[in-house]
Amino acid sequence: MFPYYGGKSKIVKFYPAPVHNLIIEPFAGAAWYSLLYKNREILLNEKYNKIYEVWKWLTSADKQSILDNRDFVAGQDISNLVLPQSHKDLIGFCINRGSVTPKSIVQRWSCQVKSRPNWASTTHYSLTKIANSLDTIKHFNIKFGSYHDLDDVEATWFIDPPYQFGGEHYVENKIDYTELAEWCKSRKGQVIVCENSKADWLPFRKLVGITGQRNKTEECIWTNE
Repeated sequence: MFPYYGGKSKIVKFYPAPVHNLIIEPFAGAAWYSLLYKNREILLNEKYNKIYEVWKWLTSADKQSILDNRDFVAGQDISNLVLPQSHKDLIGFCINRGSVTPKSIVQRWSCQVKSRPNWASTTHYSLTKIANSLDTIKHFNIKFGSYHDLDDVEATWFIDPPYQFGGEHYVENKIDYTELAEWCKSRKGQVIVCENSKADWLPFRKLVGITGQRNKTEECIWTNE
């Protein structure tokens, strides 16, 4: 829904389609998988309070408020905006794409698209898309807490935790991967687990390569299918 470190917007189409009407994301983040199948019943669980509050705000947000606050200049400090904190945090993720926390200073590259001068800024474009998508996510159920607290129900479980290598950058990053592996394998229904090629806590297989990064990695997957 919004830019976030580890987001799956570019590769979400490569994951298996859900076979259940209910989709559960125990580590919600930007929830690109649920957004791809947003007409289904959705449960997003998140332990990082900033992400949780942004999602809660989005499910009842006013579209015009987002559209009225989408144009910024490089170096601008958005902390002075008279807006709800969750709204400022949403903007804070959009002005510094790929960050693990919302930022307050607008980055220069978020205000321009040099290769496409006729386009609006990347921040403007992101916030416009978010505003125009609000009506499609009103039914999303947003839950705060650990994945351990989720009921084991028949569903499509899209599990995208902090990665074994790289996940240390997240605010909430304490994971017992041996325990998480057993938890994933015990879920009812369809289970899809995301990781990269360095991980060894489940027998992952390659899904797709990631280009445009300084350090090339392969996105991997484990499923119970």
